Amino acid sequence: MKNQIAKTTILSILLLSSDLLSKYFFYNKNLLSTSDFITPVFNLWISRWIQANIFMVIVISIIALFIFTYLFKIKHIWWVIFSILVAWTLGNLADRVFLWWVRDFISISAFPVFNVADVLLNIWIILILVSEFFQNKATKH
Repeated sequence: MKNQIAKTTILSILLLSSDLLSKYFFYNKNLLSTSDFITPVFNLWISRWIQANIFMVIVISIIALFIFTYLFKIKHIWWVIFSILVAWTLGNLADRVFLWWVRDFISISAFPVFNVADVLLNIWIILILVSEFFQNKATKH
């Protein structure tokens, strides 16, 4: 279990660092600002359709972290999935607490502008679907 906690901590820190560093270089420093794929925007909302004040975001994030920890410890979700959830939550929470908005900068075609934390969320969704599929398949046999 200690090995799993160490791996989880290291991966969470690496993913969180990649999110915060990418926001710094591509949003704050406008690295590659001449590219069509980099469009710095600030996002005041939780998503494109849900607006919330900072207090609500902090409460939701703390509740989410407790739920993720419960799932990791009690339900034994995969440590990689847990690391992604923690990094995604803390990355966007740090922006909201210190800046009052989230720094988005990746712009691809008709998609709304997003950041590395949003990519982590999508990877998490794919991993959950894959793990559920294989878990259910293994249980059936």
